[in-house]
Amino acid sequence: MNPTAWQSLKTPKHPWLATRALALVMLALLLSACGFRLQGTTPLPFDSMYVNVPQNTAFGADLRRAIRAASGQTQIVNDRSEPFDIAFEEVAQTRSTREVSLNAQGRVEEYELTLTYIFRLVTPEGEPVLPDTTLRAVRNLPFDDRVVQAKEVEEATLFAQMQQSLIARILRRISAPDVVKSFRDVQAGG
Repeated sequence: MNPTAWQSLKTPKHPWLATRALALVMLALLLSACGFRLQGTTPLPFDSMYVNVPQNTAFGADLRRAIRAASGQTQIVNDRSEPFDIAFEEVAQTRSTREVSLNAQGRVEEYELTLTYIFRLVTPEGEPVLPDTTLRAVRNLPFDDRVVQAKEVEEATLFAQMQQSLIARILRRISAPDVVKSFRDVQAGG
């Protein structure tokens, strides 16, 4: 073996690579030692849930899919005559579009899209576990009247993203500690 080949084995080409890898390992150990963990799903405390949102709507299908993914042990009941622990009731859902700004010619430059969803959780007897809760998602949509079709597609995409955001917020809300406590209190009292 010649001397230059031997020297190349001793000194790494990228000494900063080993330092960076060591720093990442140390950071991972530090985060795990302090109790940090990525946000996961909190299983729902209900064994069965009646959902009155129509299954054949995108919102109803996505909500059911999210409940199954978050809490595999919770059975979704589609018929109110079947036994269930809790009922998820949709009170109202509204979509609105509002003109936010106009250009010098009086044409719309920007819209504000709003998706409002009101729901509640009740026992089979109708006793509220979570009273009417309003969640709202708002997005701005820049508008150009020269590309109306593209903006219509963008509006539909934004509403779909807002819907997914609301579903995630609904799951966080119905699995919150105060709702779990209220559900357990109602179960113990009844």
